[in-house]
Amino acid sequence: MNAVNARVARMQQLMAAEGLDAAVLTHPHDVRYATGYHSVLERWTQMEAFAGAIVFADARKPTILVIPEASLGIVAVLRKQGKACDYDEIRTFDMLNFCEVSRYVDPDRATSSLAKDAGVLGQAIRGECKPDIAAAIAAALADHALAGATIAFDEHRVSAAVSATVAHRYRDALDFMMRVRVVKTADELARYRAVGTMADRVIAHAGSLLHEGAEWKEVQAGICDFMVRNDVIPVDEGAMLFGGTYDGEDFIPDLFRTSGRRTLRGGDIVILETQGVLDGFWIDINRTAVIGRPSADYQRLHDVLRDGFLKMVEHLRPGVSTNSLPPIGYEHLKAAGIPTPEKLLVVAHGIGLMPLEIPLPYPAAGLAGVKQGFVMEEGMLISLDSLFFGAKLGPCHMENVYAITAGAPEPMYAAPLELIVADAAAAPREPAHA
Repeated sequence: MNAVNARVARMQQLMAAEGLDAAVLTHPHDVRYATGYHSVLERWTQMEAFAGAIVFADARKPTILVIPEASLGIVAVLRKQGKACDYDEIRTFDMLNFCEVSRYVDPDRATSSLAKDAGVLGQAIRGECKPDIAAAIAAALADHALAGATIAFDEHRVSAAVSATVAHRYRDALDFMMRVRVVKTADELARYRAVGTMADRVIAHAGSLLHEGAEWKEVQAGICDFMVRNDVIPVDEGAMLFGGTYDGEDFIPDLFRTSGRRTLRGGDIVILETQGVLDGFWIDINRTAVIGRPSADYQRLHDVLRDGFLKMVEHLRPGVSTNSLPPIGYEHLKAAGIPTPEKLLVVAHGIGLMPLEIPLPYPAAGLAGVKQGFVMEEGMLISLDSLFFGAKLGPCHMENVYAITAGAPEPMYAAPLELIVADAAAAPREPAHA
């Protein structure tokens, strides 16, 4: 690495505090965090990892990237694109027989600039190409004298596989890496500000697609199209978390999206929670829309929820536990006379390489994530979810991401926290790519 990797430096600081000599990472998010390396292979969601990283507590030791030999070209592409891919040493292994095939010289194929750039990376390769990722990791640990060391692994099978070569004291790295990743570096915060700008464009485009008679599936497809054309990877084929139809007729705003061809009608409430990944970081923005002019009662419900949301935002400060936020929203709705304020769901969670980053011991995605909560620290990115599921007037949701600072929280999204009112006719909208 030509410069200090602030993410690795944070890892090393926490490793020293927890008595770890090294961390062996093969979860795609952890590998990307430590080295910046990523490829489409990780999105195959295979049971076995296609890349790894080794980080030592001793800053004098190298940060090691472990990849298939045939993936050297991917590293060259990342660097050519100016995307961070930081490592000091590369260890390679065979992936199926891709690497074997790639070693044969094709006399009919001219040498490309990519091949030349990938060839330069060979200067960082240490050791011989191993038959699999576990063998490559074991060789690296042995070469760096890690026998008997305390090593954290985010995949227990890797620890078991290397133990015959390098005996070690095993520690779990999954909870450790969550604690590391939940506090962002200055570079990560800067990158997320750019993500926030795109999130504002995505939610605005989503709102522009709504009108009476719009087909729900076409709205979803239009959001996906806008995302893809602007380098955002949608969460899936729908790009949104909420909304859907049941039996082809009932439109249910809070249904985790289902297929269907129900068109939107006047008075329909639409929850726009658009989700996708840009530069490795998750967009997670939520606004509520209504088709046609809302009733006065529903407009008031939205405004009460918004004001309660802003009260909770005031408490997004270092040293404050996230478990203190739900009662603030509940009491605000109750004082305003909103029916069944108990139907307010409030979740404050970290966000980054994953949409939910909760720095609590596993399992954290149950009640502990809200009831126990966690203490916010400066540098965290906190997504504040305020979801009211009340049935009398209908649901009403909103969500924003904030950077925790020494003072007031910094909003990452600028989209107004106002009810989106979709006219009966289609409104002009931003081109898919501008």
